[in-house]
Amino acid sequence: MWVEPRQELPMTMGRSSAGSDVVMIDPATNTQPAVTNLNVTKSSRVHIGPKFVSVTQNVDNTEVVKDLPFYRYVWEFAKNTSLAERLSCIIAILVLIICTLLIVYFTVLTKRTVPDDDVAPHEWYISREMWLNEIPFNTTERTTDFEPLNLVIIAHTVSAECHVFKNCATEMRNLHENHLAEHKYDLPYNFVIGNEGRVYEGRGWNVVGAHTLGYNRCSMGLAFIGDYREGSSGYSKVTDLQLQRASMLLAMGVRMGYLDSIFQVVGAKDLDPNTLSPGTNLYNRIRQWPNYAHDNVFRNRTCQQIYDYFKGNKTQAAEND
Repeated sequence: MWVEPRQELPMTMGRSSAGSDVVMIDPATNTQPAVTNLNVTKSSRVHIGPKFVSVTQNVDNTEVVKDLPFYRYVWEFAKNTSLAERLSCIIAILVLIICTLLIVYFTVLTKRTVPDDDVAPHEWYISREMWLNEIPFNTTERTTDFEPLNLVIIAHTVSAECHVFKNCATEMRNLHENHLAEHKYDLPYNFVIGNEGRVYEGRGWNVVGAHTLGYNRCSMGLAFIGDYREGSSGYSKVTDLQLQRASMLLAMGVRMGYLDSIFQVVGAKDLDPNTLSPGTNLYNRIRQWPNYAHDNVFRNRTCQQIYDYFKGNKTQAAEND
């Protein structure tokens, strides 16, 4: 529709095929419409009068990142990263989870593994009655002829470990029953030390043992529960507490007059070449004791010869003083 000059030119509004508004004007007139603000949707070029006008669209996104829910934020972030970056993030998260679980395990769960029921009748010395041995044993053979004893022989039981009193008491009964069934005699050792560090009475003081053939009448046999051969699978490791309790037991023997103050210690294999007892791990530890007999003058000697040897050394020491 045409209008007179100098009159306001009416404009006919329409829609483009792209869905945007189209302004239609008369191409014969020089009068241009005053367009101050034009909203265009989905179109980069607009036909206004005789000209095509390029339109620059400014898009305002009113939804900002901080307003997104966390899961959407993570999803949007993941979409904008490369595969390598996503894999790196996944690995980092897995490492964090594993570290957290390890911290929880070592700070919380390991405390729960410490047995709360490790209660014993005595702090460290467990008599036969305390470990519930009800089987009578032969006490007729005594070491009286060679007391105070000068020789302590260390061995190991080559049996299952025990780390609480009730398990060690059970292991002592098992050892006792096995020796009765196989050898028809009592526990061969005078004393046994558990893996938890307690001393368990075997045959006890002043009783002849059955641990080292040829030396039982003039020695005290002390065994450690477990298998201390380092070449064996899952071998036992001697603890400082076990060694401390062994030292306390030997000091008790000296005070009670069953052991000589100058007694010496050897491993069972020092006297018997056919055995590996007490195992490399334990053997290396007792070799560090100040009263370990490094010269091993006892092999192939009788009890009387050993007794005379110590008696002669004590006499010579007294004369030198």
